[in-house]
Amino acid sequence: MEDCLIDQTPGSPSPVSLRAAIIGLFLSAVVSLWGQYAADHLGYNYMTYGQLPTCFLLPFLLLVLGPNIALGSVAPRRALTRSEVLVIFSMGLIGSMVPDWAMTRYLIAIITAPHYFASPENRWADKFFSALPDWLVLRDERGAARTFFEGLAAGQSIPWSAWVVPLFWWLSFFAALLFVGACLVVILRKQWVEHEKLRFPLGQVALHVVGVSDEAAHSAWPAFFRTRMFQAGLGIALFVMTWNCIAYWDVLPRIPIAYSDGFDLTLGRAFPPIPIRPDLYALCFSFFVNVEILFSVWFFILLVSIIEAGVLNRIGVFAPSSTFVKGGLPSIQSIGGMIVFVLWGLWMARPHLREVLRKAVGRPTALNDEDELFSYRTAVVGLVIGLLYVVGWLHSAGFSLPVLALFLFCLFVFYLAMVRMMAEAGLVTLDLPINANQFTVGMVGSVHLSRPDLTALGLANAFARNWRTFTMVGLSHVAWLRDRVWPGRRHLFGWLCLAFGTSALSSILYVIYAGYTTGANNLRSGPGGLGVGFYSMIIQWVDNATQVSRLEILFLISGMILNILLTAGRYLFYWWPLHPIGFVALTSDSVLRVVFPIFQAWLIQTLLLRFGGVRLYRKTQPLFLGLLVGYVLGVGVSYVVDSVWFPGSPHATEAF
Repeated sequence: MEDCLIDQTPGSPSPVSLRAAIIGLFLSAVVSLWGQYAADHLGYNYMTYGQLPTCFLLPFLLLVLGPNIALGSVAPRRALTRSEVLVIFSMGLIGSMVPDWAMTRYLIAIITAPHYFASPENRWADKFFSALPDWLVLRDERGAARTFFEGLAAGQSIPWSAWVVPLFWWLSFFAALLFVGACLVVILRKQWVEHEKLRFPLGQVALHVVGVSDEAAHSAWPAFFRTRMFQAGLGIALFVMTWNCIAYWDVLPRIPIAYSDGFDLTLGRAFPPIPIRPDLYALCFSFFVNVEILFSVWFFILLVSIIEAGVLNRIGVFAPSSTFVKGGLPSIQSIGGMIVFVLWGLWMARPHLREVLRKAVGRPTALNDEDELFSYRTAVVGLVIGLLYVVGWLHSAGFSLPVLALFLFCLFVFYLAMVRMMAEAGLVTLDLPINANQFTVGMVGSVHLSRPDLTALGLANAFARNWRTFTMVGLSHVAWLRDRVWPGRRHLFGWLCLAFGTSALSSILYVIYAGYTTGANNLRSGPGGLGVGFYSMIIQWVDNATQVSRLEILFLISGMILNILLTAGRYLFYWWPLHPIGFVALTSDSVLRVVFPIFQAWLIQTLLLRFGGVRLYRKTQPLFLGLLVGYVLGVGVSYVVDSVWFPGSPHATEAF
């Protein structure tokens, strides 16, 4: 962002203010509890889905930004500085990495399902219970698992003690995995920001919302908020969302702005459908993404996910392995491109990585780490220690060392792909296109894996499929935002850790309480059904000796070669129109589902740049920021309406 406000003097780092930290912890707890409650009791689980989820944006707007604007208008000296607001935003963003779809849903499903849903019919006990670590799951001693799903009888109390051991070990592992991610972010941030000049589109949206700009320094209102474009967008979105809320009573027709309002276009019987579905949330964020990336995303989705897949279906060429990649051969191609995408990025970063290592061991270097979350020495040493704990933990959980090495390689390749794509592309609905545990089984072959390995790979669903919590997306954006203000690095990372811990305890303890008091089988987030799916995956691996075929390997290699060619084209030809991210992102189902808003954002940007240049594009940005804020506030209106009038049949405001 070219217009940044620095509240402190460069060269004099200062700690995070206590009031900002306390408000940030409060916001983290609210985001976690409300996001989890809304998912469990009203089915508003998509509020926890996006990379900047509405379960975070709405409380931030209503509880932090709005009151601070009001306070700044009447008592400017008492209002939070913009650096403080940005710190609170960062803590809330880290807190949003926990509730429901972000982390809690998967963890609770893995911990609670095996001993409650095991039966003679599914033969779980015979197939993998001998390899299931007791210290990672909830035993049904004294009915701890049964009463969680069915609810406590009168006079019974919640068996908190039964949860201590599995939660301790899982959360210790999560802490180590998150710290490893933080170390990688610190090591790679300068490479991404200063050498590769990645845009961080979601971070730019955050700066516009907070108002970190020189122009806004004299006003309580963020600069964008004072423009007529913003006000028009806000009014339009709020009007449409309110209209659609009134339509819940079937007195008005809906205005189509949500995913459920569209239709699917089919090119032929063998071709996958093209979703022509509006999504205001995805459209607003996509407007801040580079036009080249937007074009590449929808172009490759159309070319590979639709046309190539349809042609392969017509000629009868299929992927025989169901455990490899869900999307078939075109998706396998994309995964090959993803592996090259990550490895090429690390190869290009090798001069920077050498300097980081020199700095970490105390050798002379021009590299400065004062603007990082913590020092390079801490990052390098922490990376080694964190990985050692992760390896030891996974080995104790049942992984053999060779399988563990392949699994961790796949895991961090996919995690790095996510954080790198989000830093450059900012696709707000992006999720993992393939999970590392399933990919590992496909590559090795389930017939070659021991029962403990397969069981441990099933348990890995608690973290291997988390596209927000462990992929470093949140931390990388916080590191990028932190570089736009000057609170110094002192204590900021510690407060971020406290924010995550506060959110994790709030969300997990609430789900445990809700399960025992109302019965987890009655929760709309459905931890039981998800857990059955996870453990049934182990049975599928045990009973079906699947392995990647030569055809799939061929498509994997072809994807690698294609991505190499795309990358070479970008480096060799200034006019090259295709970005490798478009080829990598096509495997993500959630990106495919919002391809129409991505196309709309590309078309609008192209027309604006064609007829008015960059100046017109920037003048139009407040309109889409206003639409976004109005939409988020409209989600809050819908939530209130559903809570009061439709608690038994709430409406899906968001879906991706």
